[in-house]
Amino acid sequence: MLYPEKRQVIIDTCLTMQHIGFFMGTWGNISMRAGDQGEHIILTPSRVDYDVMVPEDLVVIDLEGNIIEGTRNPTSEKEVHRRIYVKRPDINAIIHTHSPKAMACSVLDVRHIPCMVDEMPQLIGGHLPLTKEYVETSQHANLGRAAAAAIGDCNGVLLRNHGSVGCGRDMKEAITTVRVIEKACGIYLDIAPLKKRLISDKDIEAGVYFYRVSYGRDKT
Repeated sequence: MLYPEKRQVIIDTCLTMQHIGFFMGTWGNISMRAGDQGEHIILTPSRVDYDVMVPEDLVVIDLEGNIIEGTRNPTSEKEVHRRIYVKRPDINAIIHTHSPKAMACSVLDVRHIPCMVDEMPQLIGGHLPLTKEYVETSQHANLGRAAAAAIGDCNGVLLRNHGSVGCGRDMKEAITTVRVIEKACGIYLDIAPLKKRLISDKDIEAGVYFYRVSYGRDKT
């Protein structure tokens, strides 16, 4: 079996997401990049309860979508994961949630959730984008295209009328990203009718650079 340790990380993360209410039923899915050149993607299977999921249930595909290992169907939102990995070689872990506040913001008639608090530049990369239009969930390829088009250089995106996608250089960072997305969406729902001060594009760039390049390395 390929990548047993990463498979267990995915299962443990599924249980965490379920425990904090970000996954409901079997709605929500997780993936990790794998392989010497990052050429493989490990995905949660479709319609398997997280409580009974075992490493053998996960599916390994290549970047073209071909199944390399596994007897189950990969998550129906496979294309969201695959297309983001193809577009963004810096991303190594992706979590798609159905968390309540992110889902609430996904129905708003806005282009993005504005950058309001310090964590957003660092974990998300600035404003949190939304896909342009709702894509019916059986249209898997179109949903993947929409997610990859909207995410840009950010580490998160809201799928319109659907849920959130959070990414990271590793699974720990992806978990933090989806938590920041949910927190940011909650703040926005609370303050949207109010006059507010947003973070400028210049300060967003500085925050992104600080977190991705110098955070934990500063000696001053």
